[in-house]
Amino acid sequence: MFPIFASLGDDLLKAMSNQTLWTNIVKTVVFIALGFIFTKKKLLPDSTGKVLTRFVMGVCLPCLAFCSFMKDFTVTEGVGAIVNFVLGFVFYILFIFIGKLVFLWVKDKDKREVLAVLFAFGSTTFFAYPLISSIYGSTAGNYFNIMNVAYRVFLYSYAYVVVSGIKLGKKKEPLQEGEPSISTKEILKKVFLNPILLATFAGLLLWVLQAIPGVNFITADPYSGKEIANGVAFWRFDVTLPWFYQAANTLGGLSSTIILFAIGCTLGAGSIKEAAGDKYAWIWTAIKVFLAPAIVLGILFAVEGIAKAAGYAQLITIETVQSSVLTWLVPPATVAVGYCINFDRQKEMASHISLISTFGAVVGVVIWVILLVVVESLGFFPAIVAA
Repeated sequence: MFPIFASLGDDLLKAMSNQTLWTNIVKTVVFIALGFIFTKKKLLPDSTGKVLTRFVMGVCLPCLAFCSFMKDFTVTEGVGAIVNFVLGFVFYILFIFIGKLVFLWVKDKDKREVLAVLFAFGSTTFFAYPLISSIYGSTAGNYFNIMNVAYRVFLYSYAYVVVSGIKLGKKKEPLQEGEPSISTKEILKKVFLNPILLATFAGLLLWVLQAIPGVNFITADPYSGKEIANGVAFWRFDVTLPWFYQAANTLGGLSSTIILFAIGCTLGAGSIKEAAGDKYAWIWTAIKVFLAPAIVLGILFAVEGIAKAAGYAQLITIETVQSSVLTWLVPPATVAVGYCINFDRQKEMASHISLISTFGAVVGVVIWVILLVVVESLGFFPAIVAA
């Protein structure tokens, strides 16, 4: 009588019996728990999380971003890259305004502004990227990185301006002591000289260059002499420089494990009791973990529905859905929280939100990964198909 509910029940059953799904969920919980226990028991210093994060963001994640593009170029994935680049700017502009609306009920203007900024900018590089890459693979990870260009543009410009209190268009001379100031040049440096972004652009460029006719001219492995099917370009380092690729790929593969352990260390170093008493931390976490991904999923359903009605069969892929949804349930960006601490803008509340929402995100990942398996099984969003 209700075939749609029967279908959803079957899809949910498939999701709950997916071995890969539960493997990734268990790994996430175990690695975070280990970091938490080791820090709480004082077996590691409180600064362990920060040190590990610096290593991952400076070495592992750039390697992961670059190596993920070492594969054959397809027209479908090329279109997907363009779609995700545009979606990134659409989503961040949209969520800047949604953040303002969601927290209109907060009477304190200072709190309201900080809550909105933290809502719009999640911990994408530290939290989302390693999870997306480890659970959904390199294609979803690539789409995440392309979408994340917009994140860096707005995080180092809009978020800085709002939290610091700079009044654009109102030049003050001389500048008061301690008054925040940042030049356009400094903003551009922060955006475009980030190691992860540089590695992403380098990998993306080499991947796209494979579309040029005639570049795939190497037909044999230079080390073994074995023939390579279809040939590859000389910059396909996974084939032409396997020793270099394997070293970089190994470093990139460490990112998810180290980051999850670092998250546990961060949780163990914080005051959970103090953070648990902050109502804004709980409300923010509930909105971020459940409402924000639901909004993203709803928008993607609408866009894909319009594309199908217009006769375009493959616009929003399931890889885009997976990377987008997980991107929006993560804790606030560490850079944004750093702004709050540096400029003394609700720094205690921001720190509490960061701690509580990390616990919330761990639960949210489990729930949304299961839901995304159900969404994938519906077949509404196409998967990547080789051209």
